[in-house]
Amino acid sequence: MQTFDVIIVGGGLAGLATAAHLIESKKDLKVLVYDAREIGQGASGVPGGMVNPVTGQKANVVWRAETSMQLLEQRIDLISTHASERLSLNNGVLRPAIDEKLSQNFRSAMKYGRWPKGWVEWVNANDTAAKHPHLKKASGSIFVRKGKVIQTPAYLQAYKIFLEKLGVVFETGGPYQLNKENGWTLDNGSTFFTAPVAVITSGHKSRENKYWNELPLSSVKGQLAVYTCDEPVDTLPAISAYGYIAPVDRNTLAVGSTYEHHYSDEGPDEEGAGLLDQKLEELLPGLYPKCRLTDQWSGIRATTPDRLPIVGQHPEHERLFVFAGLGSKGLLYSEFIGKILAEHLLTGLKLPKDISLYRFSKFRDLREAARDNAK
Repeated sequence: MQTFDVIIVGGGLAGLATAAHLIESKKDLKVLVYDAREIGQGASGVPGGMVNPVTGQKANVVWRAETSMQLLEQRIDLISTHASERLSLNNGVLRPAIDEKLSQNFRSAMKYGRWPKGWVEWVNANDTAAKHPHLKKASGSIFVRKGKVIQTPAYLQAYKIFLEKLGVVFETGGPYQLNKENGWTLDNGSTFFTAPVAVITSGHKSRENKYWNELPLSSVKGQLAVYTCDEPVDTLPAISAYGYIAPVDRNTLAVGSTYEHHYSDEGPDEEGAGLLDQKLEELLPGLYPKCRLTDQWSGIRATTPDRLPIVGQHPEHERLFVFAGLGSKGLLYSEFIGKILAEHLLTGLKLPKDISLYRFSKFRDLREAARDNAK
């Protein structure tokens, strides 16, 4: 049996960020990150992950955008020395107004939105066409200077190397059982790992943990297509419309994502490829003939009813925590939430109500029942 202070189940963005902030806050802490597969093999490993602090047709700034972006950029700087390639393209994100209604929404957002200074600008229709000749005709656009594209698989691998150097232990080994025994014990069929604290960060599979099967999570399949282009695309901004189109490197574009709430398997398929191909042709008609499909990817994201993550301690089992529901904002949110969760575990700092487990009535009821039973 191997003993740790904290076991984190899930080796994606949430798990690595939580491990990082724990070990950086308390360097002698013994932290295990366990994943049934390899690190970053789930939805976190999407090639060409877009970081976009704009959401919805009204182009609102997302929850805690400024702090989240600051922490993400700090993390990129910290782990970049452990990467063999560039981890991010900082070309911004362009949100074209594809009709006049969106144009009105976007201009209103520019006027009344609570944007950090210098983050966004409105680009009129003529300037949008002049700056982005490949783009479908638009009624202007919002340019988000702070937007970026992350080479997510390379980012996660560099992150893993960084954490290993700090003393975090990584283990993989297939399905596991987590039991309340000597604190919390993880059994993968060949080895036992034990710790007083366990944190489940395994995305939509968090519900497969027997203690968390009532989490209010929805599973959404997202497919992504990778194109090789005959001309350089690495100076283009990411395009956010009907999903996104993101430059990955000099001659590679990532086109995503489908939003499939009903699916028969988790793998990529021809229907998804067709939808994404149509997206590229419609949004970048001037570039489309110069690009060819070279790869496909799919992953399952976990979302909550209000589209914000869910974090907290189990109402009936002490020192068992969950951090899930990042949806499409995993890159943006993971560092900030990983930080406040680590502080909660180490110092008891209260978690924000916006992301608390107990904003959902089911868990409020379970907590009250547990309190009554303890009396």
